[in-house]
Amino acid sequence: MNTSGAPSPKQFKAPIGPKRSRKSRPGKKTRPKPPKEAVDPKLPASPRPKALCPYTPSTELEDFHLRSLINHCKLPPAYECGCTRLTNPVDVTFITAATLTNVGPRFEWYGLAVRDEAFFHALISDTCAHYTYMTGLELPYKWIFFRHRGEAIRVVNQRIAQGRFDEGTINAIIIFAHQDSFEDHPQESKKHMDGLVQLVRAAGGLQSPDFSEKTRRHLFFVDLAAAIIANTKPHFSPTMDLTNLELYFRKPSPAALSHISSFGARLYNFTGSPLSDQAARVLWGLRSISELVAAFRENSATPDTASASDIQFTDRVEVLERQVHQLWFIEDPATPQHIIFQTFGFTCLIYIYTALRDLPMGLDMNKMLARKVRMALETCAELNVLLATFPDLLLWEMLLCGRAASPRDKPFLAQQTTKILMVRKLEDARDILAASDTFLWPERGALAPLVAVGPIHTSGSVIEIEDS
Repeated sequence: MNTSGAPSPKQFKAPIGPKRSRKSRPGKKTRPKPPKEAVDPKLPASPRPKALCPYTPSTELEDFHLRSLINHCKLPPAYECGCTRLTNPVDVTFITAATLTNVGPRFEWYGLAVRDEAFFHALISDTCAHYTYMTGLELPYKWIFFRHRGEAIRVVNQRIAQGRFDEGTINAIIIFAHQDSFEDHPQESKKHMDGLVQLVRAAGGLQSPDFSEKTRRHLFFVDLAAAIIANTKPHFSPTMDLTNLELYFRKPSPAALSHISSFGARLYNFTGSPLSDQAARVLWGLRSISELVAAFRENSATPDTASASDIQFTDRVEVLERQVHQLWFIEDPATPQHIIFQTFGFTCLIYIYTALRDLPMGLDMNKMLARKVRMALETCAELNVLLATFPDLLLWEMLLCGRAASPRDKPFLAQQTTKILMVRKLEDARDILAASDTFLWPERGALAPLVAVGPIHTSGSVIEIEDS
């Protein structure tokens, strides 16, 4: 081990593309190359060339920790925390390649980062935070996080002073913005988003040839997250066709279609709002994309495609989140949507970022969303009516928000959960877990359905649950 503190000769390597010819050094004798032999087309292609990252660890110990970060999903089973497992562990060669967090194609993500110093340092700092959340190990990754984040900020500030606004700089600022969004820092997130809007405009817009598909997806990802924190509309308009949802959510099965239609009808009977159809479409997306995630976990499908222009998994999640945005965002404070839509939207966001994007439940953004659900229900005059009319939906919301909530919000959420469970006479832990899945998968449960049987009641004729 190198104990002198001198720089280590080791550097990270990642494939970057086709091999380029290199000129021989002046004065160096070169041997004549033997004639090339014919290559059997059935043989596998030779490995792609490697490129050195713009960073050299200062010590052997730091080199070890940084390599652990790059492959941080190759952990013992106790630490895998739901990350998507790959069939071949050798495939885990890029940062967070075994999670669904990064935009696709994921196998190209680290290869894009190593080409730019600012983006690379920002991505390493982001991985430190992800690793710490997933494993609970703060040291030594806490100081590695601050070191690389500080270096990324230094490089970005230097480039802005020079008027250099390239793709790597934009991706680095995107990471700063979504770190601030996930940690519920609205002011800092807004500053970075305002800067990104100006940089994208200066580059010629989202359709600029200077932006790769991954960078565009990265922008949409952070734009939606920042809109949650700022309680605003996203800055960038989507480039996908949101009218053809079947392209992203796939065609629902007859059982799914029946459940989705029933859910929309129940909402409309209770609220009379056209948002009922929107909520039904959101339920469609939740079920469809959750089934894809289950297939990824079982290694029966992959979220990546060979071409970046194909529909990626992150595109499907983005379409779903844009549908959810219409449920919780209040465009006109004078005419807000019904609380049932707001709480459903907030809870869907927690589900999207934790179950569909593999981000930690302990993010401050999730705590903020759970707090909004608690505050909305706490001030709702017809709370007991909601609990009796939509016990399947509210139980799903209370259990999910209860996991994400801060200690001061948990008692209220637990109280509402207890009301529903008492009416359903559920005490066994297995029955409670099965009941929590009834909202998304009523056809899978062996228990009696939590939805109303027979004619759908109006708000004036439902049976209220009395406060205990």
